[in-house]
Amino acid sequence: MTFMQNTVTAIVIDDDKDLRAVFCECLETIGVKVVGEGHNGKKAVELYQQKKPDVVFLDLMMPEYDGFYALENIRKINANSKIVIVTAHLAERDVTKMDSLKPTKIFYKPFDIDHVKKLLDELEEQTPIVRPDRYHVALVSFVIYDTLKKISESTLNEVGSRLCAKHNCYFSDCLEHPEYLRDVLKEIFGDGCRPIMDTINKELANVAEQKQISNFLVVLNG
Repeated sequence: MTFMQNTVTAIVIDDDKDLRAVFCECLETIGVKVVGEGHNGKKAVELYQQKKPDVVFLDLMMPEYDGFYALENIRKINANSKIVIVTAHLAERDVTKMDSLKPTKIFYKPFDIDHVKKLLDELEEQTPIVRPDRYHVALVSFVIYDTLKKISESTLNEVGSRLCAKHNCYFSDCLEHPEYLRDVLKEIFGDGCRPIMDTINKELANVAEQKQISNFLVVLNG
């Protein structure tokens, strides 16, 4: 498995505690680090915001908040999130819902370790998990910091505080999660966030063709 060169992180959401424990153990044996577990869709969204996992393994039928709730709301946080539905079966009405929400993969129970390995290999082939390098992390972090500080110290502090409180995110995380920065800027400034984004675009113009920066800017401006 190629992407095991970097440790893949996952959260596992299923209201069956015993089955969840077995699945987590299965993931750990093939090198996937399970960073969170939950029993319903609301917990899935909270864990995704807190842990920022590479992959979400998500049951559909759960009490209070089901898998559809989690799938829809995690997609709002990150449209490119990898969400694998783990289910025993899909009713016809569920298939219709699924078509609009577009999970990364549907994985049917029961499972074995070979099926899980194959699934993760397929995910890697579809969209490789790319770790941001330190240079690009530092560059984007500095540009955000400098842009906000030039507006005012209070603006810098307000954006930083909201990133941390709402998304458990710092400026150094924004290269990997530009949607968080976009969300906070729009929340604070509304339509007035456009000049801030334009400044960030301008400051990164010289490296805008590099893939990590390009991806950051596409999501930020989306």
